[in-house]
Amino acid sequence: MRKICFAIICVLILLGTAACRDNDAQLAWAQSLKASDVARIEIVRLLGAADERYKDCEKTEFERIVSIINGAKGKRVDALEGISGGTVTVYITLNDGTRHTFANNGNVYLVIDGVSFEAKYEWLNGWSNEKTNGALPQDFVL
Repeated sequence: MRKICFAIICVLILLGTAACRDNDAQLAWAQSLKASDVARIEIVRLLGAADERYKDCEKTEFERIVSIINGAKGKRVDALEGISGGTVTVYITLNDGTRHTFANNGNVYLVIDGVSFEAKYEWLNGWSNEKTNGALPQDFVL
């Protein structure tokens, strides 16, 4: 009986460890991103004037924006509370063509590639004011 209990406990520990690694994959990606890996950064703000919802960032801005992304922290959440507020999404295209999303949902949630994390208001608010200066291109895929 002890052997069975021990085996079950070992399996549960292994499953828990694997789940934690999967949960942290998005944060690990964000924290390890390098500006040299990035081909393009676009920022989309869905609220505000129609001609101020989009920005295609200059390469000279990549280092600063990547440093914001590297500061990603939070606790994964599966059930989000309804919030009212704007969302700012940063679309990052890597040199290999892979596209990632990094979003601030109402200064409450950080969303990385569709996975949500509760993050500190002060940190989220600190980068949610990134300026956008153009209309969203008609062919832009959200």
